[in-house]
Amino acid sequence: MNLDQDGQSALFKLSEIDNELTRLKFEISKVSESAELLALQTELSSSSEGLIEARTKFENLDNQVARIEDDIRLVDERLNRDKERLNQTSSSKDAMGIQHEIDGLTNRKTTLEEMEYGLLGELEEAEKDLQKITENREQLNSKILAIQDEIQSRVEKLKLEGRKLSADRLIVAAKVSEEILSRYEKLSARQPAVGKIIDRACSACHMTLTVGAIDQLTSLAEDELGSCPECQAMIVK
Repeated sequence: MNLDQDGQSALFKLSEIDNELTRLKFEISKVSESAELLALQTELSSSSEGLIEARTKFENLDNQVARIEDDIRLVDERLNRDKERLNQTSSSKDAMGIQHEIDGLTNRKTTLEEMEYGLLGELEEAEKDLQKITENREQLNSKILAIQDEIQSRVEKLKLEGRKLSADRLIVAAKVSEEILSRYEKLSARQPAVGKIIDRACSACHMTLTVGAIDQLTSLAEDELGSCPECQAMIVK
């Protein structure tokens, strides 16, 4: 196959652009698969169960406190009514019965208040635990969002670089004949398709060539493309 010097330069440039595009695709994949992001997302997911347990515990205790407060309110209402009845009765027998009921309600109120005091302590601790887990999740979310923003920024930068290279590729590819371009596309689908002889080695496969192979390649006409005997890449001058 024949290709003038400008065409050979364009062919080699085309291979460099494609190598760079391949590198950019790898970089985008590598950046997107952040180990730090995955670890944070895993930690956030794992904390979901703890959050549910902490919230359920807090809500249950809060409901228990609310019920006891309702019970205390009802006891207070009955006590007030009984005290009014006691003040209004003229019967000593009725007074004794009412006083007995007042004593029972007073004891009941004391018991409820002690229960409430204990539950309020538990509720305070449960609230602290819930707040701690919530704050930790908020911090994790903030870190995740920051990393995702950074990843998106880096990916967009790499994609922009890729779009510029793709535009350059169209210009460079237009300088290569369709026949050689077709061969190049077939080769590049499975291996580096273009190389040069540098320090007695093919730059495509990095294999050292024999003296005979090098003499054969260097003796070709300026516009004639050679082929690496090791990897079959097109050799340009």
